[in-house]
Amino acid sequence: MHKINKYRYLLILPLVALSLLCGCKKWYGVPDDKDFLSEQANFTTTLFQPVIGRLNLFSGVFNTDNSTQPMSFKIVNVRANDGTNNGVGTPSNDLTQVVPTLVWTSAYTGSEASVAEIEAKRHLENHPLFEARGGGQLILWPSATDSLVSRLQATGSTAAGYLFDVQVSNTGGTRTLTNLRINPYRARPYEPSNRDAVTGMQTDSILPSVLTGMLGVTSRNVLGNNTGNHGASSSVWVRFKRNGGGNSLTFKFLDANKNPINPALFNNTKWATLVHGFNMQMTNQYVRYDVAYPIPLATLPTKYTTNDGSQATVLFSYTRLGFNGVREVGNMGLNFSIFRQGDWEIDFQFRTETPRFQDEF
Repeated sequence: MHKINKYRYLLILPLVALSLLCGCKKWYGVPDDKDFLSEQANFTTTLFQPVIGRLNLFSGVFNTDNSTQPMSFKIVNVRANDGTNNGVGTPSNDLTQVVPTLVWTSAYTGSEASVAEIEAKRHLENHPLFEARGGGQLILWPSATDSLVSRLQATGSTAAGYLFDVQVSNTGGTRTLTNLRINPYRARPYEPSNRDAVTGMQTDSILPSVLTGMLGVTSRNVLGNNTGNHGASSSVWVRFKRNGGGNSLTFKFLDANKNPINPALFNNTKWATLVHGFNMQMTNQYVRYDVAYPIPLATLPTKYTTNDGSQATVLFSYTRLGFNGVREVGNMGLNFSIFRQGDWEIDFQFRTETPRFQDEF
């Protein structure tokens, strides 16, 4: 009986030892499993065409092909796409320049009560003009300017912009993805723009987004947008002007002789919530707000923006009594963006007739 127990013990002991070995983190002499970096991981887009002077974020453009996360990305080997060196291009540091740029540290909500409250939510950080981030995102910061980034799109040229590579790494290894292209458009500091994206030459007139219910003061004809002939015969033209480097936004209304129209005549306008601005000043020639730039500050739907949050929206409105005591409402609106800080002015010029603001008797 004792001999049988002894043999059982001798059989169990190796099994226990084997079990202990299996429970260890790794077997002696056997390497850890190596993380996976797929040979098929790559960018789904190879040509990027941002507009200088704006926040250009390219997301969802990288396919990991189930590579192990996290992955790190770094832009390397930037060169001019100038056809030299057998097509490799000339090395360039345009896009790798490190410059201060505004970065949000707290979320913008649209409910901030002052410019100071907005500015407290962001600060300057030093970043390369063009860089890669987690997930394969590529970002061209708004601190890029036409003077810093010289190789812009050119009419009739396929050798514009830059070539670059991206170094992709995880614990499984490193790969370099080559010959990606970035072909920037010149800066357009506001939208809608009447400038050609490539040449910068003026092409069209900027028209209001909304123009309804307005009658000419003399003819009583309906004022409207006529998009034919590049808007040349439209009743209203819109012009953007940058008058300084501050933080203000001014609206002016001009008659056919370019004389100011009193903004108070737009008596149905919700001036207090027209824009996300502060310290409104109204004179008989203009309305001005203190604002933070860009406008809008983020792609976020607020009471100051279009439904998708991509642009600011303003509506100037007046009401009057028409014939037979019928209440009439005239509306003029504009959806717009301004990307460059400054003392900006938006003029609405009535080109043929001033609207008829007075009641009919």
